[in-house]
Amino acid sequence: MELETYKRVRSAITALTGVVVAYAVLQNSIFIAIAGITIGMVALLVTRRSVAEVTHDERSATIQNKAASATLAVTTVGLAIVGLSMVFLGRQGFGDFEGTGYVLAILANVVLGLNALLRYYYARLLGG
Repeated sequence: MELETYKRVRSAITALTGVVVAYAVLQNSIFIAIAGITIGMVALLVTRRSVAEVTHDERSATIQNKAASATLAVTTVGLAIVGLSMVFLGRQGFGDFEGTGYVLAILANVVLGLNALLRYYYARLLGG
């Protein structure tokens, strides 16, 4: 299969999986959603294996790594800001947000700790 054909098939499979999940939401059935996502993932795997051209190289790996790092940074900062804002608002009497704010702030710290641990592990593993 050519790369352009694979991209079209991948888009169609993704759209169909989205339709199945939307139908599952309307039917209030988690099983339909899980089955649709599983079938979609298997279909993507089967179609990807039939591609004769290179689909993943150093450039795409670099792009993926940069996107993952940016996502981690934005998510962690967002969790911390929202969490601390909720703690502040809860202490000022604007709703009962203090507990949820602490959970979000702690979650931001856990994500940062896990990131540091994995960076240390991969630095040792890969010789960095």
